Amino acid sequence: MSDVPLIWTSHGNMLVSLLDYRTEWDFQPTYIKLTESYFLGDELVRQSAHVYDKQGITASGQAAQI
Repeated sequence: MSDVPLIWTSHGNMLVSLLDYRTEWDFQPTYIKLTESYFLGDELVRQSAHVYDKQGITASGQAAQI
């Protein structure tokens, strides 16, 4: 097996070294989002986003009527 790093894109498996990797951070009061983008020239060939929710899950407990 080869140790050459590959990444799956809209054009199939490509060498990571051929792509331009860009990140974008979005800081909001309730969340932080990281968007990762891979470009082949000017064409976007892969993009993913990761979100951290600062508030977490909230719930209000209400008893059901019987």
